Order: sequence, then structure tokens, then C-alpha cells
Amino acid sequence: MAETPKWTISRLAAEVEEALAKGIAGDGGLIEGRAMKVKASPELGNSSKIVMGLSALPPNFSTVPHSHEAEEVAVAISGSGWLDIDDKSYSMEAGTIVFASSNHPHTTHSGPDGLTVLWFYAPPGSEVRWLEPDADGEGSR
Repeated sequence: MAETPKWTISRLAAEVEEALAKGIAGDGGLIEGRAMKVKASPELGNSSKIVMGLSALPPNFSTVPHSHEAEEVAVAISGSGWLDIDDKSYSMEAGTIVFASSNHPHTTHSGPDGLTVLWFYAPPGSEVRWLEPDADGEGSR
């Protein structure tokens, strides 16, 4: 495994929010309309059983409804919005933590100021789709 990573929330938030403002995410473009940064993953060689990353959603945006095997913890670090899980809404503002159980459909929505979320999930695997090269051959890392 790679060297132990260390981050600050403010630096991670600034990184992903800058990517959103510039229309980029890491070395690739926006992913499904939002900036996405996978920071820890077995695919990156710096974790073995958990994935950690951030998403910055533009104002008044909704992710595509989805579910995955992984259980997910979402921590709102700036902006506001809400998370729909199984047709129930949970408001999110800086400091809110929401847990989404495995295989439960969920959608994240941002308010007028956008929403930046630090997220963790396990088991890993779903993040691979964000790390693979896109149709132009450029990765989203």
C-alpha cells in the first residue's frame, strides 16, 4: 500500500470546488454534471477496504438516482441541499452526516449555493467507474 495519506477538509473542499468552477474533475471532465474526486481507494493503492472522496454539486443540481452495494456515509462540508433515500428527504447543510444503507436508492440535491460532500463507502468497487478512462481515453483521476 502507498504512503499513508493525510488531508485537511478545507483543502479537499477547495480542490473539488475549484474543479467544479473550472469545469474539470482531476485529470478529466465533470462526472455526471458534478466534480468528483476519489482520494482513497484500493484502485489508487492507498486503502484496502474503504473508499473516500468528495463531490461538489453546482447550484440547484440533482444526481441521477442510484444505488450500490456499498454502505455510504455522506458529510456535508459546504453549501446546502438534501439527500433522498427510499423516497424520504434528509436536509443537509455544513456539518450534517447522513448514512445510506446498502442497495437503497438515493439522490443528492444541491440548493442555490451548491453542495460539497465528503463521502466514505465500503466495500469498495463502485468508484472504479469514475477512475476508468472515458471515451476520449482520458482518465477521471
